[in-house]
Amino acid sequence: MREPSKYLSTIILALVGSLFASEFVVAHCGSGTICACSDPPDGEQNYKQGRWFVIGTDNFQICCDESETLALGLARHAETLRRELREKWLGSASSARWVPKCQVVLHSSRRSYTAAIGRGSERTVGSSFVNVTAGVIRGRRIDLLGGQTEFLTAALPHELTHVVLKDRFPSVQLPRWADEGMAMLADTEAKQVRHRIDLRKALAQRTTFNLAALVTMEEYPRSDRWGTFYGESVSLTEFLVEQGSPRHFVRFIDRAITKGYDAALRECYGVEGVAELDREWRQQLNAKQLASNQDG
Repeated sequence: MREPSKYLSTIILALVGSLFASEFVVAHCGSGTICACSDPPDGEQNYKQGRWFVIGTDNFQICCDESETLALGLARHAETLRRELREKWLGSASSARWVPKCQVVLHSSRRSYTAAIGRGSERTVGSSFVNVTAGVIRGRRIDLLGGQTEFLTAALPHELTHVVLKDRFPSVQLPRWADEGMAMLADTEAKQVRHRIDLRKALAQRTTFNLAALVTMEEYPRSDRWGTFYGESVSLTEFLVEQGSPRHFVRFIDRAITKGYDAALRECYGVEGVAELDREWRQQLNAKQLASNQDG
């Protein structure tokens, strides 16, 4: 049973992701909704329940209301992508299965999708939710809009990144900028280009966030700064990943949560605090912009 009042503010804040960077946004949803797919009868992995084709794998329960073939393809892709994302960010292609499995619901119509996600999802193509109680993951869920959308590349990698990272940080809220930055690195190149355009506009207008403000931001900014927030977050994440590796970046975030950013930067990157990081990051951006202008 859903509790809209409990999760409404989370959903609204989550839907801001990439709002000005693309036609549709990818939502990181906190609704905790449950679809029509239930536990398999008599231990069966694949079955039909009402209008849903249900496919079970080691780590996923795929629910698709269009065809079994589509559900099977999504199941195979999700398992492969999970393995790749775990190796990239966590350094482990562990065979340990997800318990509980991640439920992935592929909706063939926007009406079905918005009914599941709730208010504010009309311009989204994907959402994710991980239910954690006392540091223990009790549920994983991803909703995707099918139909004419390229859900395998436009939404699933982004949302599955959020879910995978929660394995590493089950007891704490990842910093907003880092959580979204890592997920956006899984976005299509076209979407990342649009994020870079948003950032260039903010740099030209001198409306970027000071990094000390960005990295300590607990909530999403006001609506007129969404594009800047997402463009800056993915740019900073990419900058730090390039200084080491994705796994090194995750270790840095862990240190930042426990020790603070200045100590974590010194320990992980040899950078003397957030102010120095701000200077180095902007210096790289200026160098890239200069090189781009010369090439043009």
